[in-house]
Amino acid sequence: MKPALELRRKPVWKLPLLWLFLLAAGRPALAQLSPGPLAEPHAALEGTSGCRECHSQQKGVDPARCLSCHEALAERIAAGAGLHARAEYADCKTCHIDHHGREFELVWWGEEGMSAFDHTLTGHRLVGRHAGLACRDCHRAEHILEADRLTAVGKDLDRTFLGLGTECLACHRDEHRGQLAEDCTSCHTQDSWLPAAGFDHATTRFPLTGLHRPLGCEACHERVEDPVGDDADYLRFAGVAFQSCSACHADPHASRFGNRCESCHSTAGWNRVDDARMDHDLTRYPLVGRHREVACESCHQPGAPKRGLRFAACADCHVDEHGGQLASRADGGRCESCHTVEGFTPALYTRDDHDDVFRLVGAHRELECGACHVPVEPAVVAAAPPPDGGELLGFRFASTECQDCHDDPHTGTTDTIAGTIGCLLCHGQVLWEETTFDHGLTGFELLGSHAELACDQCHVRAPGETGEVLEFAGLGVGCESCHESPHGGQFAAADGSVDCLRCHALEAWRPAAGFDHQRDAEFALEGAHARVACESCTRPELVAGVEVVRHQPGPRGCIDCHGG
Repeated sequence: MKPALELRRKPVWKLPLLWLFLLAAGRPALAQLSPGPLAEPHAALEGTSGCRECHSQQKGVDPARCLSCHEALAERIAAGAGLHARAEYADCKTCHIDHHGREFELVWWGEEGMSAFDHTLTGHRLVGRHAGLACRDCHRAEHILEADRLTAVGKDLDRTFLGLGTECLACHRDEHRGQLAEDCTSCHTQDSWLPAAGFDHATTRFPLTGLHRPLGCEACHERVEDPVGDDADYLRFAGVAFQSCSACHADPHASRFGNRCESCHSTAGWNRVDDARMDHDLTRYPLVGRHREVACESCHQPGAPKRGLRFAACADCHVDEHGGQLASRADGGRCESCHTVEGFTPALYTRDDHDDVFRLVGAHRELECGACHVPVEPAVVAAAPPPDGGELLGFRFASTECQDCHDDPHTGTTDTIAGTIGCLLCHGQVLWEETTFDHGLTGFELLGSHAELACDQCHVRAPGETGEVLEFAGLGVGCESCHESPHGGQFAAADGSVDCLRCHALEAWRPAAGFDHQRDAEFALEGAHARVACESCTRPELVAGVEVVRHQPGPRGCIDCHGG
C-alpha cells in the first residue's frame, strides 16, 4: 500500500511549483491543476482559490497553514502534548495526504493499519485490558471532554481522536458513586476490576480480622439502588455501622449476656469461645476435666435454652453406654462409680472390685476388660441399644463356666470324665499347657514308661472345626492299640489280642524279663543250652516282606540246630 501512495503523493508536494510555472506562462488552465478531488472534510477548499489554504511556494503543504484551521491540534502541539508534538510528526504529510477522492480516509496508519498503532507515542501507554481494545472502543463521542469546544472549531466528534482524558473516570462511570477517592488505581488494576488488589481494609476504620478476612465485599456492604442511574445499583461503603457486632449479626442469646459479644467470642470463629474470656466457673456448673475441652454447642444445643440445663447426673447429658446392664448394682449403675470427667477410660473399676462378682485368677487377672466384655447384640443381654448405633459391650453372662467364653478344643470328647468340674479337672488358669490330669480316672492308669509320655504321643492330632485337636475318645487300652507287634502275630490270641506283659514290662521292652523259657516255651533249656544266646536259635526271617524273629514253632530236635 505504501509504495502506491508514495507515487501519488510526490506530485501533490510539487503542486505549488507547477502552479507558479503555468501562471508565469499565462496559461488559463488552472482548473486542470488539481491532481484529484479533495476528501470530504476538505471539500470546501475545492478549486484554485483554496489551494493556498494548504500550499505555499516554499514549503509545499505547509504545516503552519494546516494548524491555522486545526486549532485544537495547534494548542496541543504548543503545549508539547500528544503525538503531533513529537518532532517526527511535525510534517503533516507524513501521515495525511489528500486529492484521492471524497471518500478517502485522510489518515495513513502505516502498512499494518490502525490496529498496529503504538499508543505509547501519544504519551499515554495502554496497559492491561486497555491494550487489547480497538481504537474506537475508547475514542467515542460520549467519552470526549469539552466536546462543545471541539465542535466549535469544526471537529467531527465521531472521527476525531482528540479530547479524551487519561483518568479512569474520564471514560468509566464511578462504581462507588463518589463514596471513595477518584483515584481508581489505588485499589484496582487495569488488568481486571476485581479483585481490588490494591485495597487494604486495614487502612479503614474497621480492619478485618479472623473470619471477616475471607468474606466478599457484598457480605457486609449491601447493594443499593442507584438514585440517579436507571440501569445499575452499587455497593454502599460509606455510612456502614460497625461499632458493635449486633450491627451486622443477630444476637443468638437475645441480649441475655449483654451486647459485648467480644467478652466471650472472637472473629476467629463464633464457636471458638476463648476460655480466658468466658469463665464457666462463674456458672452453677464449673467445667472440669474433659468438659473443659467440649464445644459449647455440645451441651447448649441450637434452639435449646441456654439456661436451666439439667446437670445433676451424668445421664442428664450422656447416654448409658452399658444399656442399663449395671442398673442392678447397689449404686444404681451411676457413671461416677467407675468413670471420671478426666476420661471414660481407663475406668476406676479395679480387679479387686471384679472379685466381688467373678474372681479373676491366673491369666484372667492380666486380661484387659475388652477381652471378655466384647460387643454383643442388645437382645443377648436384654439391654437398651446404643442410640447412636454404636457397639454395646456385654456385662451380663448366663454363666461363668470356661466353655461359655472358650472354645472346647476337645470337641466334647472329655465331657464324661470332666463332669461338673469341667476344664479345671486338667488345666490351670495360669497356663493352658500345664495339666494335672489323673489318667487313672479313665480306667487306664499310666505306669512305667507310659507315665513319662506327653499326651499327644498317644492321643494323636486330628483335624477339627477350629484346627487340629487331640483325640481322647475311642482309644483302646491293649498294647496292640498303640504298638505294632514285632513278632508278626506269633503270640496273638484267637481274637487278635496280644498279652505283651507276659514277657515284657512297662518300664522297658528289653530285656523280656517276664519270659521264662522253661515255663513259657515247649523246649526247656538244659545244660549248655541254658548258656546259649537267644538269637543263636531264634533266627530272623521275612514274613510278608517284613523281617520277623521266628520264636514259634521253634526247633525241637538236635538235628534241627546241629545238623547231621
